[in-house]
Amino acid sequence: MAVKVDFLAQDSDALLLAVNNHRSAMDTKGFSNQVYTGFIDGKENLRVKEVAQQTAVKTAQDKTALQEFYISEITRTIKVIRSAVKSAFGKDAQKMSLFRVNEPIPKAVKGLRPMCEYLTGVASVNTAVLLENGLSGSDISDLGTFLTNLIAADAAQENAKKQQVAATKARDVAAEDLKKICTKIRNFADACFSKKPEVLVEFKPITRGRGGKGKGGEETPPENPTPPPVQ
Repeated sequence: MAVKVDFLAQDSDALLLAVNNHRSAMDTKGFSNQVYTGFIDGKENLRVKEVAQQTAVKTAQDKTALQEFYISEITRTIKVIRSAVKSAFGKDAQKMSLFRVNEPIPKAVKGLRPMCEYLTGVASVNTAVLLENGLSGSDISDLGTFLTNLIAADAAQENAKKQQVAATKARDVAAEDLKKICTKIRNFADACFSKKPEVLVEFKPITRGRGGKGKGGEETPPENPTPPPVQ
């Protein structure tokens, strides 16, 4: 889980324990089962949404890695073709220009795609001479295959990024909803146990960074603290 979402999950776990420990006393003061059920559902909803968000992040990373793989393979193949062109035509400026030998190889899909499409056609026309200068038939066919795969990988990566954004927004909404329920319950507890500070302390938010290294001990929560914003 993301750090701040993990904090909220831990804090709500502690709050649930406090509620369960003093449910009878709270019920006598009007604590509704609807609020309790909403609290349980809110905790589960955040867990589900967080898992979905982390899954979306991993999917986007995998799609990006695949896209980068095909970009790397296309770049490598273009360099192989250029080496064969130089071997075949020496310093023939016209041929160098035809194969765009001296042009930088684009790093982004937007620029790499048209160059790859162009070189596939030019290399196909000059296959015979290139095959006599170190190029293999698979190098030319691979360029087209890699391009097809890159186009598909790029589309999948863009879609995965959108799904990640959507999953993150859904997770953040779930976190905000849970925070509101936690605040409502703590306000109820403040009224219910105003004369029992020994009980009321159980409903206070957990300290942030507890158990962390280099903290020099736990932080002391403010008088009426609220959980931190979730990202």
